[in-house]
Parts: sequence; C-alpha cells; structure tokens
Amino acid sequence: MLKNAGLLTLGLALLVPGSGVWAQAPASPAPAVEEPLLKTTPYLQAMSQNSVIITWHTSRPAYSWVDYRPEGSTEPPMNAISSTYGLKDVGLVQKITLSDLQPGVTYTYSISSREVKEIQPYKFTFGKEVTLREKNGKPLSFTTWPEEADTFSFVMINDLHDGIEKHANLIRATDVPTAEFVCYNGDIVTDKNQGEDIIKFFLQTAVDSYAWEKPFFMLRGNHETRGAFSRNLHEFFPTQTDQFYYTFTYGDVFFVNLDCGEDKTDDSKEYGGLVDFDSYRSEQIPWLEKVVQLPAYKNARYRVFFCHIPPAGGGEQNVEVDLIKADGSRETQTDFSKAWHGEKEIRDKFLPILLDNKADLLLCGHTHKLLNCEYRRGNDCLPVLINSNVDGVRIEVSPERIFMKVVNQKGEEVITKEVRPRSEQVRVAPNRWQKAGKALVQ
Repeated sequence: MLKNAGLLTLGLALLVPGSGVWAQAPASPAPAVEEPLLKTTPYLQAMSQNSVIITWHTSRPAYSWVDYRPEGSTEPPMNAISSTYGLKDVGLVQKITLSDLQPGVTYTYSISSREVKEIQPYKFTFGKEVTLREKNGKPLSFTTWPEEADTFSFVMINDLHDGIEKHANLIRATDVPTAEFVCYNGDIVTDKNQGEDIIKFFLQTAVDSYAWEKPFFMLRGNHETRGAFSRNLHEFFPTQTDQFYYTFTYGDVFFVNLDCGEDKTDDSKEYGGLVDFDSYRSEQIPWLEKVVQLPAYKNARYRVFFCHIPPAGGGEQNVEVDLIKADGSRETQTDFSKAWHGEKEIRDKFLPILLDNKADLLLCGHTHKLLNCEYRRGNDCLPVLINSNVDGVRIEVSPERIFMKVVNQKGEEVITKEVRPRSEQVRVAPNRWQKAGKALVQ
C-alpha cells in the first residue's frame, strides 16, 4: 500500500519516540468551535486505466479508508486502506490507492477518517469519525481511463502564483469539468513555508470545482522548490513513482512530465547552498533515454512533453527558435546570450533527446509571456507552446491533430495552434510542412 508520511513531513503532529503520546505545538487559546475533522474533500491523483490515488486532508491526525464499487452495482463495496510495515498510516494527509480497477468504468466511492488522539502500548484514544459520500449534492465518483480513446481533451494551467480568483476564472474559461484531466505546469504556488498555504491558495479551489471526479497532475516550477514546505510538497501530490518526473498514457498518447528544477545556478545566494538541481536534471537524462525506447513511446500516436521552464536555443546543438506571430509570419531567434542557467540546462540535457526521438509537442510556462514557437535543429523540429501567466490552454486530441486553444480568463480565444500526426508530415522546406501534397504553416 502507499506510504503516508504525513506525521513526519508536516510537523504539525509528531509521535514522540518512547512515549507513544501525541505531541502538539505550543498550546493556544482553544477555538470556540472545534475545526471539522475533514480539512478538504478528496482530490484524484495519478489516475490510470487501473488505479487512482484518492487524497484528502484532515485537521487532526487520523487513519482513513475508502469504500468503492462500480456505479450501479448492488454488490457490497470494496475497501481500501493505507498501511506501512503492517501499521495503518496515521497522519494529516490521507492517501489511499485503489488498485485492480477496470478501464473505462465509473466508480462511486466514499471516504472515511477516524481521529487518533493517543497511541500507547495497549491503550488507544480515538476521536470523531467522519464519512463523506457526496459532493455538491451528487455521489462521489470517478471514471478510470479507457483502454482506447481516439478523441479526448485536457487543460493546462500554469504560473498562477497563488492567484485564487485567476484559478477559478481559468477553470471556468477552459471548461475543466468536460476535460479528462488538468496539468498544472509549475509556479502554481509561490515560495511556501507551510502546507496550510498550499490548501488555501491552490487546493481549495480545485477540490471545490472538480478534483473529486477529475484528476490533475501537479508539476513543479522553480517557485515550488522554494520555501520550507518545498521538501514536503510530494506529500500533497503523490505519483505512481514517488518522483516529480514520470510518464503516463491516455489512449495512444504518451505524456512525459519533466521536472525543471530552479532557473539560477545552484550556488546562487537565493538558495543558501541547499540545492543540487544540476545533478537532479542530469539524473533525469538516463531515465528519459530509457523512456523514449519504450514500446509505448515508439508506438504512440503523439508524444507530448511538459516542462515548466522552456529550453533556450543556440548552444552546441545549434538550435534555432522561430517565434510564430498571430498572422502566421515568423521571426527567427539567434541571440540567446541572456538565457538563464536553467533554460540552458534544459536545452543541453533534455532538448536533444526530444529532437532525436521525434517528440510531437512541448508545453511550457515560466516566461509570463505567450509564445508560439518552433525549435529547429537541422531537419529536426519540435513545436513548443509557452503559455502566459494569465491565460489557460484547452487541448483537443483527435486522430487528425492536436488542437490547442489559448483562452483568457473570460473564455475568449487568444490564439490557436495545431500539430499534425508525424505520419502525415514531410519536411519540404525550412519552416514549412507538407500534408497530402498540400503545404501548411505549422
């Protein structure tokens, strides 16, 4: 079962070695009304065809379980818990993995938590027990991903920087409830020292809007690596690999989430000598080289990559970058002397693998500017969309194309971009492609 290290990571409640008694922070005046045990409603993480991690938060240490069954079933519900080394996990972050699910099936579920006040040898003191079965007047439910999917949609949001209202606006503008998932591509929260702020400035909006029935993926940007809570962020956003870089598939589309790290050099004064991102990015190189050799990657209709910081151009790879303007005209960038360290690292360590292995699309943020780009190295080409900090992206995938529509917070179209399947593309001249004998601007 999934390990829940909430007791160790959050620092809000600790088991005292040898005594087994809960030790709390220094006492403060008791509130007039006790805070509800459920701090958040559930949100879905690491969705796949056969599994999902249901995550929620409690205000006091608790152990938890999930009851679930296929929608409409009259059979008794199945039960899932989280335990480590034979001990049920007790903490503030509740993470329950549901395994052996069937593809494309809708499941209804309930979450339950029981407060644990004291653990001593042969003596246990429990508090309230709470069960949640509904959200917004409807049963809690989710649908696993199908084995095959010709068409589907997803949403990318990035660089919210604690913007609660902006987040809510972009969820509406991109129509998240009708998409299959959301990718939050970095800098969603800014320099956090405590988990309470992650809930306040990000999670609450997601769980109130859609996250109990649609999954999201949280990618780190450079700002998620800052602040004391950066070392505990993984507790809030579990993945199937327990890493911030990983892959997943939907239908026959292969997705790769890269972890960009910081944008400045490791020895920059802002980091106090406590970061090691050059090595961390190098660590991803052999992993990525194995990923692109996987049959699932090679056989995918599209290969889509996410990375918060976009790569620089230039370098030993002699990568050129074309900026594609709204009227379809292009401006080739050749001067990358002002590129930051992180952008160069991503160019030198990640970009060659993407170009060598025919990635179809790279989605980025970070710059706070909307840039429609094409990265070129000889005959190799990679379409790149760098989203702004005020817009959202709705991506529609079909056998014919990947169609991206960037919208503002009112839902108004800003730009569109499309990518055609590799099998339909033949490079015939610089900056142009050919499909079925007809040239088109990429």
